Amino acid sequence: MTSQIPDASLVVQVPATSANLGPGFDCLGLALQLYNTFTLRVGQPFTIEVTGESADSLPRSEDNVVMQSMRLVFDAAGLSLSDFPSFALALDNQIPVSSGLGSSASAIVGGIVLANGLVERFYPEKRFTRERLLDLATEMEGHPDNVAPALLGGAVLAFRDKAGLRTTSVPIPAGLRFVSATPDFALSTEMARRVLPTEYRRSDVIDNVSQTARLMLALAKPDLDLLRGGLIDKVHEPYRKPLVVGADEVERAAVAAGAFAVTLSGAGPTLLAWCKSDVATTVADEMTLAWRNLGMPCRSLVLLPSMSPTVPSWYDETTANQPFS
Repeated sequence: MTSQIPDASLVVQVPATSANLGPGFDCLGLALQLYNTFTLRVGQPFTIEVTGESADSLPRSEDNVVMQSMRLVFDAAGLSLSDFPSFALALDNQIPVSSGLGSSASAIVGGIVLANGLVERFYPEKRFTRERLLDLATEMEGHPDNVAPALLGGAVLAFRDKAGLRTTSVPIPAGLRFVSATPDFALSTEMARRVLPTEYRRSDVIDNVSQTARLMLALAKPDLDLLRGGLIDKVHEPYRKPLVVGADEVERAAVAAGAFAVTLSGAGPTLLAWCKSDVATTVADEMTLAWRNLGMPCRSLVLLPSMSPTVPSWYDETTANQPFS
């Protein structure tokens, strides 16, 4: 071990994400300003404290996803837990679990960035690049659409070519707001994956290609009116929406209130409304009301994109909690 850091904390804040963005199945994702915060305190006996969303149900052992992803980084670097000082973890979760807002991706990215922060501090020659961290996160998650924006920030297109996994940022027009409407029930990603077909008609694939191109043009020009009429997806939403009771009614309420389009966030059950800032609060209220009229509690949030990459910050607790240089 190259150095010691007494009474220090390493903090990582990871945003929520909305994957697919309609027709961009498993390749498009967006980071949003709703965060999980992971704090690692060096020199303390190993414990895991969990607060916030699903605090009573998440493991406080090495089975926790944050610890699993940390071990993945250590293994890839040829290191182990015993190569570092003991530490305690405090996990504060503001992203609902099993909601379609990337809570598992947040835990994966949080653990990977924490681990790389430790590696960089104690074994700087073994630290990983951001590209390698994305590879590790994708390996653990299985696909990049959530972990890429959680790590890199903003909206991200992930794709593979002869060079491997690559990403590029997608522009988000300044006037665009996102409303996440999350009903009070969980929908496991595994269940949502099982309902997808293994084969698709050629016409459905063509429709999705055209819709994805339309979305990219609307954001890049920008021309938000191109979003009107909804972003039609035929790869995953027709099979997953029946699992989300009331989805059609809530979508209609959002569009009637001024939303350009409504997409299923990840695997659901959260619905994401795309709208201008001047109608965002009304859209949120109408989506909440539509679900409550169906007897389903709902939390709706008006969210901006989270544009900053996820990076670790060291804090020296003996000097007024100032960041390390």
